[in-house]
Amino acid sequence: MAQEIELKFIVNHDAVDALRNHLHTLGGEHHAPSQLLNIYFETPDNWLRRHDMGLRIRGENGRYEMTMKIAGRVTGGLHQRPEYNVALSEPVLDLTQLPAEVWPDGKLPAGLASSVQPLFSTDFYREKWWLDVDGCRMGRARDLG
Repeated sequence: MAQEIELKFIVNHDAVDALRNHLHTLGGEHHAPSQLLNIYFETPDNWLRRHDMGLRIRGENGRYEMTMKIAGRVTGGLHQRPEYNVALSEPVLDLTQLPAEVWPDGKLPAGLASSVQPLFSTDFYREKWWLDVDGCRMGRARDLG
């Protein structure tokens, strides 16, 4: 499990180039923009939402990953929440691959896997910069779309 700590900003279109240039000056490993394909899931009775959980499959460059985010906290715009990621060979959910600690009662609820269905999908481009600082890997990203 990773602890995701996220701070998001909205940048005026006029400032995008200046921000991008500034991110380059900070150093680190740069990745050119690539398209991210995202499918978000839910049950007809909103079981995941009621348990403060978010489930998606993300695809990038022919690789897929299932992500479950569970309850966290928001302080002053800073989002912190546990995130569980599982590599997939294709964009098909397999909830049995998630660890037991994800589920409120410590196990995958009966019938949940068969009731989860796509809720919506979104595609966008992401440019990334990675920087390793004091044993932590810090990602900076610029999303477009």
